[in-house]
Amino acid sequence: MKTRALLGMMLLAAACVVDRSTTPATPTWNDVSTILSSTCASCHSGSSPAAGWLVDSYLDTIACVTPSNAPATLPPSSNAPILAALGQPPHVGLLDDAESAELTAWVTANAPAFSPGVHTPDIIDPRSPQFHGTTLAAVRWSPMLDPSDPNACGRCHDGTLSRPTDVTFAAPGAPSCTSCHNQPGGVLACGTCHGTTTHAYPPRDPCFFPNDASGGAHAAHVEPSIACAAGLACSTCHPPVGTPVISGAHGDGTVEITFDATLVPTEASWDPVTQACAVSCHDRGGSRPLPAWSDTTPYTGCNGCHESPPQNHYAGACNACHIESNAAGTALSGGPLHMNGKVDLGNGSGLCGACHGTGADPWPIDNAHPAHENPTISLPVACASCHVVPASIYAPGHLDQPLNVVFSGHALDRGAEPTWNGTSCQNVACHGALLSDPPGVPVWTDTSGQGLACTACHGAPPTEHTPALDCSRSICHNTEVTPPPTLMITTSGLALHINGVIDFVQ
Repeated sequence: MKTRALLGMMLLAAACVVDRSTTPATPTWNDVSTILSSTCASCHSGSSPAAGWLVDSYLDTIACVTPSNAPATLPPSSNAPILAALGQPPHVGLLDDAESAELTAWVTANAPAFSPGVHTPDIIDPRSPQFHGTTLAAVRWSPMLDPSDPNACGRCHDGTLSRPTDVTFAAPGAPSCTSCHNQPGGVLACGTCHGTTTHAYPPRDPCFFPNDASGGAHAAHVEPSIACAAGLACSTCHPPVGTPVISGAHGDGTVEITFDATLVPTEASWDPVTQACAVSCHDRGGSRPLPAWSDTTPYTGCNGCHESPPQNHYAGACNACHIESNAAGTALSGGPLHMNGKVDLGNGSGLCGACHGTGADPWPIDNAHPAHENPTISLPVACASCHVVPASIYAPGHLDQPLNVVFSGHALDRGAEPTWNGTSCQNVACHGALLSDPPGVPVWTDTSGQGLACTACHGAPPTEHTPALDCSRSICHNTEVTPPPTLMITTSGLALHINGVIDFVQ
């Protein structure tokens, strides 16, 4: 019995010796990586590798080369770009005969990553039907998620999502999942299934996933742009991802389109046949109301989604109300307000100051506005003295013309009929209309301070003022006016000056 066992062992050993001597082992990535590192890395590494091709890792090496965009190791013959290049300058003579033979044997064997064992080498080749991402998706990721699955990844690998309770450490030589899936989130990073290491949205690498080469308009929606500075969240058009990540409809192999009603009203729709989006984001009266998802032609102007300005719109400069637009409405600076699901004026606060003031202060800071808001010779002037104050932003008359000047209040005192010609106010009671002396004609853009002089509105003293005595006499204006030569309105006089009547101290 012992002799038979010993003989069997000897025969087995002999068979091993014969196999290894007559059948050379197929080279693996570990074998050729040394060759590539020593002879090719000087040109094919770094941020700008020659032909866009790297030899830093297995997947880099079997990836595509430019400009042909053909996989470097396909077809598995001498026609593969990696081998064909060896016969062309400057690669001629780069490898010796032994190195060339080993690289050729590796390519013609379908460029295996490792020797067959528990898994076949193509388990990490995204183009193969045996690619682990493909096989896991076919069983709804059970080996990755369910520790009781007989093929649970955690039986051998670290970096997976679950591990059977009877397994406490990884199998010797088994790589961690995070050695490749090294993005934040590991194997559950969005880019693992939908994009690449540089972006989390489609398309995936077109070399390994040629059917995903387009990716549609994902980049235009997700990446920050002038049209939408923050970019849109995936949940704008797809159901939010829950916890755990792969659950419910997420990860079932079907693309669900469900619009976020806070940004896209409920009447929005998606036609999978025409790939057209019927969404208010685009359908605002412009030239491209129903864009096809596969149409990646960029929007070059505001008129693609809406007219600029829209019909029956306020006729002023766009940037007077929309801080992210230029004056002509032909370009956006980019910010958080555009494409946020509502029409924002100014900074979006909803206050008057959003368009023509600062914060909660509705007063503009241009021309003579500050002099009326905080005058030194009277109490502050009400906005209603020169404008109709609307009950709401969209009240009739508020946004229907560039400038809406309607005088009221003290501007009409003494029966004055003031007018505005676009640059100056005439016959305004506040500025001396119907007083004995001809009133001045205040120019709206004049901020020199000349309008503060007494003689800008009436004589000092007025022509018919008799006698020409000290204005501050106790029987006249008392402490409301300072004595000559200053003749300034005092603090107590602010409420009396420009109030529509001539006040005397009794």
